[in-house]
Amino acid sequence: MKKSAFLALAFGIILSGCGTTQEGNTSTPAATTTSTAPAPATEQKVMSADEVNRFKEYAPNLKGGPFITEAEIVNQNEAVITYADFATLKKAKPDTKLKETDFKDYWESGDGINKVLMEEPIRLLREFPALQKVTLTVNHDKKYSISVDRATVEDYLKVNLAEIGTDKEKWRNEIVNKFFTKAERAKYIEKFVKAE
Repeated sequence: MKKSAFLALAFGIILSGCGTTQEGNTSTPAATTTSTAPAPATEQKVMSADEVNRFKEYAPNLKGGPFITEAEIVNQNEAVITYADFATLKKAKPDTKLKETDFKDYWESGDGINKVLMEEPIRLLREFPALQKVTLTVNHDKKYSISVDRATVEDYLKVNLAEIGTDKEKWRNEIVNKFFTKAERAKYIEKFVKAE
């Protein structure tokens, strides 16, 4: 009986200490779960102003950068990128020296559209750890669009892009050599890209 009373008293003391700070002020109880589930969407990272500015400098250097007419961060952690069709590109960038033949040659050589749609969102998620989603559209003959979030891409590739981001050898071996091939791009495009 004494042992159970002691345990009850000790348990009560422990519980009463969970809701107070060192100064004795009441605070919200500490979380007691040990779940390894991802944080709820409301607790997702947001990009700092410096990261958003770095994104704006980085985006024009993406594959096909001269054809980009929109590259912005929305909702503090989502990238929206649009590659325009040639007519829209000329309106948006009237000083461009690109010709329609340059435009067609770029997208029609190899699997240029698939490279941009697959590789560039993955590169962005690797480069910007607070970035949570990438929506990318390529307008050439059809409208090709992809909208992928970090969790989906990491699950597909079976990697943590933030961790792999600083390790060039790991990036090359686990992503580039394994997934950035014509056959793997085709599978990825089939799964994630919509064409209209």
